[in-house]
Parts: sequence; structure tokens; C-alpha cells
Amino acid sequence: MRQGTIERMKAWLERAIPWRWALYWLFIPNLIVILMWPIGGPSMGNLLQLFGFSALLVSQLPWTRVKQLLLLLMMGAVSAFYVTKTFNLPIWAIGYLPSFASEVQPWRAPLYVAGAIVFAGVVLFSLRLAPRVPRFPSLLPMLVALGLVFGFSMMDGVATASTRGSYHSAPEPGQPFHAASHVVGLAKPGAERRHLVIILVEALGRPTAGTEKALYAADWDRPRWRDRYDVSHGKVPYYGSTTSAELRELCGVWGLYMDFDFAKADCLPEHYRRAGYQTTAMHSFNGSFFNRTAWYPKLHFDRVEFERDLERDGARPCGGMFPGACDKDVPALIGRRLAAADRPQMIYWLTLNTHAPVVEDAKLGTADCHIGPQVWREENPGLCRMFSLHHQLADAIDAMAMDPNLPPTDILVVGDHMPPVLDRDTRLRFDGSHVPWLFLRARSAR
Repeated sequence: MRQGTIERMKAWLERAIPWRWALYWLFIPNLIVILMWPIGGPSMGNLLQLFGFSALLVSQLPWTRVKQLLLLLMMGAVSAFYVTKTFNLPIWAIGYLPSFASEVQPWRAPLYVAGAIVFAGVVLFSLRLAPRVPRFPSLLPMLVALGLVFGFSMMDGVATASTRGSYHSAPEPGQPFHAASHVVGLAKPGAERRHLVIILVEALGRPTAGTEKALYAADWDRPRWRDRYDVSHGKVPYYGSTTSAELRELCGVWGLYMDFDFAKADCLPEHYRRAGYQTTAMHSFNGSFFNRTAWYPKLHFDRVEFERDLERDGARPCGGMFPGACDKDVPALIGRRLAAADRPQMIYWLTLNTHAPVVEDAKLGTADCHIGPQVWREENPGLCRMFSLHHQLADAIDAMAMDPNLPPTDILVVGDHMPPVLDRDTRLRFDGSHVPWLFLRARSAR
């Protein structure tokens, strides 16, 4: 009698708990998200709920091919949201994936390669087995599945709680605006008509941990700068990706360049050009990426220069996942241009080489990392490589700023966003809401 009761209970549980549905329609299709829980990554709770509700409906359809197609679209949508949210990009930015694959070298990052392999395996496995799961025989297993969907999204919320505040693509309504260029008084040209250089540094975050803070201070708060400049430091909020930071510093807005009304733009290059400055935009990468060749001129830069232009002027080509002109060579080009200028210059430069993840590359100067304590280097090789490149950049800016042949020049250095790393421990070593800036104001006319 007892054995029969147990068997009936097991049969009832098998009918009531849709474990095969949960495995093949919910957990395995989202395996990438689950695997990232111990490491980090953005919160996906709301999207996982939407996926689960959709899976409940799609799994009950009678057509295998239709179920496969819809499941593939659902998995693609979750992956697209995950990738874009990781880098604080809008979802439409997934359209740059072909450009990313052709112009960038993602295969050089082991994490990206591993992720691509796992995702391909998950897709094949899910498309083969999920449509074979029988439809729910009654309302009870569907209600249990609904509970599993809510539980799954709650698990994601718990796993990503500590870093949730560092993923934000847009400010809350009514949030007061801040930009480093405004804080230091560069929104309008000054009467002194000194040269101006604005450097937006890729992944220059504001460290909050001991070793990282010490390395940052050594690079970006050099005592000798005070012999020639009035030096100030601060922080500003960041939202979105690098292009959003460009509009923040150049045009005084938080927004997306795709939605920006350039015809009504009120941006720094136009103000400085009207004041008699020659205005130049530089970027160490291919200008077609994020369509900068099209919208940089709309900001009223007189000249726009990208990777090939900088290399033609003397910058060496650098490797890495984002191959382009070596950032460490560009400040010398800027310095020579300022020294030879016959009228005031406003130069904006967006750096490149520290785009995460920073890979080992001899051309990039990251084959070996020797900064920071040895234990820290061994435990944080990727972070060490990034700080090493920031150190190279800071040295190059220092050489330009302290060159006796440099005319009076104001120099603003500001981060675009915190390093967009997935690792939770690394993210928690940086301010998840602000980026740092430093301003070197030339003390006197030449």
C-alpha cells in the first residue's frame, strides 16, 4: 500500500511539476545569464520574466518549426539586450554587430570566444530538444511553470544586486545635468584665447579601492603639473556609453547621437569656431564605427581625423581588440600642432586603446604588466593591463603638458564611463555612477 502511494505521488509530481519545460524552455536557453551569476553582469529580471511568459505560450503551439523559429528569436533578443546593457548601449546598437565583427577583433578576448561557443551550443541544444517537450496536460503544471518564471527572475535579481546600480543608460527624469567641460568653465571661450585640448579617455573610471586609487593618483595627480598649471580634480555622473559621454562633454546634454537634433545643437566646437578658434576632432579608431564620420562634422569641427590620419601624421598602429592608432603617440602630435599654430586651437580627442577587455599584445604594450604590487598584478591581470595603458597615456599627456615649447594651453582630461567589465569584484572597485576629471589651466600667457 505504501509503495503504491509513493508511486502515485511520484506520478502526480511529474505531472504537476514541468521540470522538462523548465529545463529546456527556461534554464538552458538562458544558460549564459546563469553562468554569469557567480561572476557578475547586468540585471535581467524583467526580460527573463518576459522570456518566460513568451516561452509558456510558444511551447504550447503544435508546430515544431514555428516553435524553433520563435525560440531562436527569443534567445537572440535576450542575448542582444544582455550585450547592449553590459555596455550601457541602447538596444538598436546591436545593429553594429557586423561592424564590430569586421573592424574589431573580438576573438582576441577569451571571454568573448568562450561566450560565443557556449551560446552556439545552447542554441543548437535548445532548438533540438525544447520543441519535443509535451504540451501541458492541465492548468496545474502551467501555474507551476508560471511560478518558476517568477522565481527565476528573482534569482537573477539576487545574483546581480550588488552591481545593479552601475548599469544605467539614461538619467532619471529631472536629474540635474553635469559635465566636466561645464564645471571648469569651458562652455564658452575665455578672453585669454588660450589653446584648449579636451581628452575623453576610454574606460577611465573613478577607483574606490586602495591599490587602484593609488595607481590613479600617481598617474593623474602629478605634483610637477602645479609648476605650470592650476590643477583641479572632480567627478561627474555618467550615463550610457562613450558616444553619450561625447555629447555630455561637447554639447551639454545627456542623450544618444541617433536621437540628437544636430540642427539645433549648442555645442563647444561651434562656440569656439565663432570665437576664431580652429576646431579639430580626433579619434584613434575607424570613423565608421558608430558613424562618427557622419556626425562629428555636424558638431561644426573644422577638421575630423581618425586612425589613418593620425598614423599618417606619425602615430604608430597599435593592436589589441580595437586595433587603431596608439594613444600614447597622439599627445605628441597635438603638441606639435599647437606649437605651430597661428591661431587658437580647440582640439577634442577620443582615446581608444583602453577599451575593455584589454588583451595581451606586444604592439599595445600589454604583453607584460609591471605596475602595482606583484600580488595585485597576479590576481588582476586584465585590470593591470588597463591601468598600464592609462599609465602610458598619462605619461604622454604629461610630456605634452610640460613641454617648454607648448604654448599656453588648457587641458581637460575626463572619463567616458567606468570600465565596462562583467566581473563583479572588478566593478565594485570603481564608482558605478561617476567618472573623474582633471583640469590643467595654464597659469599665465606666454
